[in-house]
Amino acid sequence: MSSVQTFRFPAKCSPSAHRRLTEVFSMCAELYNAALESWRGMYRWWREHHPGEDERFPPELRRSKYDLMKEFTGVRSDLPEWERLAAQVGRGVLCRFDRAVSSFYKRCKDGAKPGFPRFKASRRWRTIEIPDATSSMVVPPESRSNGSAVWCRLAVKGLPRVRFRDKGRRLADALEGGARVRELRVVRTPLRTEIHVVVRHPEKDTPEAEPANPVGIDVGLTHRLTLSDGQVVAPRKVDASRIKRAQRKLSRAKKGSRTRGKKAHALAKAHRREKERAIQADFRLAHHLVSAYDRITTENLNVAAMLKSKRFSKKMSEQRWSSLGNILEYKAEKAGIPYERVDPRHTTTDCASCGHRQPMPLGLRVFH
Repeated sequence: MSSVQTFRFPAKCSPSAHRRLTEVFSMCAELYNAALESWRGMYRWWREHHPGEDERFPPELRRSKYDLMKEFTGVRSDLPEWERLAAQVGRGVLCRFDRAVSSFYKRCKDGAKPGFPRFKASRRWRTIEIPDATSSMVVPPESRSNGSAVWCRLAVKGLPRVRFRDKGRRLADALEGGARVRELRVVRTPLRTEIHVVVRHPEKDTPEAEPANPVGIDVGLTHRLTLSDGQVVAPRKVDASRIKRAQRKLSRAKKGSRTRGKKAHALAKAHRREKERAIQADFRLAHHLVSAYDRITTENLNVAAMLKSKRFSKKMSEQRWSSLGNILEYKAEKAGIPYERVDPRHTTTDCASCGHRQPMPLGLRVFH
């Protein structure tokens, strides 16, 4: 079974490189908006020539992702700014637009709130995607075209000189082990600019052995995790003091002033720091569970529906059940450990040994 892994590296850029990245971000947002305007214009043309009660746009008239790429290749030679840039950058923008449109049609089909795709401001575009990347775009240190002893370099036509360090040779070991680069991303966060390298590992045959130390995990609010062997994990508590302090400073700043922009950026940095701390804590907890057990089973909860509750939605969101479950599934797959999500119905009222079911009011916490 093959797996996909994303390596994140802080990037080192010069001031001129940051300015060039800002230009590329603006070009990507402009291309996305042009594709969205073309899609809306086609719908308006169809409504003018097909008046009637049914306002749904025929799916067969919708241009596919490959039609958009073909059209982009034709007009790219007439645009000097795009001709100086690698074609993969524009294809990444069109892939993102196709995902937005496909999600819109899926929500309409499922009867959910459609959420029509919106135009993107250039200052809010923070990711450059290169979907069909190759290993040659990541130049390792001490190679023919990279004389540095420790810094890797990103080699993409039109993008500035961006360097990053592969500490611990994680990426190098993965590529030497047969992994292939699947996608590259240049991401600008409130804290730093990052390089994301997405690789696909080769398929491995995992032996199907009877687990010697399996575990079942139940999530909750009194205890974040309750394990089937009796161990519990304390609930997660968020330290939002820095975020609240930055929010108060922003609320006192004058709207439209330069100081307000700085304070808004400080608030974004505080949110980003808290998010990265939570992600790292989830990875440490998942690593501990994967190292201690050889089979993991969790509840397949619909957390999005549970968060609609007005009473405990904030406490539930602070526990990060969905994020922890996804990280745990990824770590288990990487370690070759079976991971399963089971139906949560009656898991509290059924005996695990004989299957007897008894009512369990909320006041009762232990099944006898």
